[in-house]
Amino acid sequence: MAKSLKSRTGRVVAGVVLIGAITGLVLVIRESVEQRSWAGTDGIVQERLRSGKSFSVEVEYSLPDGTKQVATLSENGPARHPGDHVTVRYDLEHGRVVDAALADNDQAHWVGGGMLGVLVLGAVFANLIAWAPTPRPE
Repeated sequence: MAKSLKSRTGRVVAGVVLIGAITGLVLVIRESVEQRSWAGTDGIVQERLRSGKSFSVEVEYSLPDGTKQVATLSENGPARHPGDHVTVRYDLEHGRVVDAALADNDQAHWVGGGMLGVLVLGAVFANLIAWAPTPRPE
């Protein structure tokens, strides 16, 4: 038999889910904002790779100093094929690329943020039920 949401266990679980959902939402938003601040450049897809159910693309792009960089990036948006032009965002640290992503990676952040937002609303509702005082019979 399942425990009531108003039980001690139910309240703890509702609180943990709420804290976890808010933490996840904050992390997704921070990552999205951080990637938007990265430099962007045009790249050309060299190869499309498949690993299990996920796809990635090998992209060649130019850095500000004129050198070419080749990176394998996750494909979260529409399917890209060899020869397609894409926008690549990258983060430079001490003149070296430390992280890169396709600019359409924002779609994945929107989906993740939307799902976590719904989870936050559900957790808030569950906490309201769990912590609401029980009505006393007259």
